[in-house]
Amino acid sequence: MDTPLATNWRKDNATSSEEVGATIYRQLVGYLMYVVNTRPDMCYVVYQLSQYMVSPAKLYWKATKHVIQNLRGYTEYGLWYRRKKGVNLQGFTNLYWARSPSNKKSTSSVTFSVGYVAIS
Repeated sequence: MDTPLATNWRKDNATSSEEVGATIYRQLVGYLMYVVNTRPDMCYVVYQLSQYMVSPAKLYWKATKHVIQNLRGYTEYGLWYRRKKGVNLQGFTNLYWARSPSNKKSTSSVTFSVGYVAIS
């Protein structure tokens, strides 16, 4: 699969779909939450699928299986954490005070990294 989530996937279509077992769906989404630690590009997809853990419809089950198939094709991709003696946590911030000329709003950005890998 080329995309993590099907391009024509719509959440509204699930109202008429039958439900699947909530336990197995939760386990699968939990696995995907663990995968997000090394594949931050999957955060949005996992966020979308985790909203329906109470009563998952068959549409969400199919979408979750699609994500798993996508991950199979890209097993060599991800963040690699090297083992070191000490853990070095670094944080960088950037603030634009009243940058927007029309409404004088400020914007900011933050990046945190452990060693050489950005985590947030």
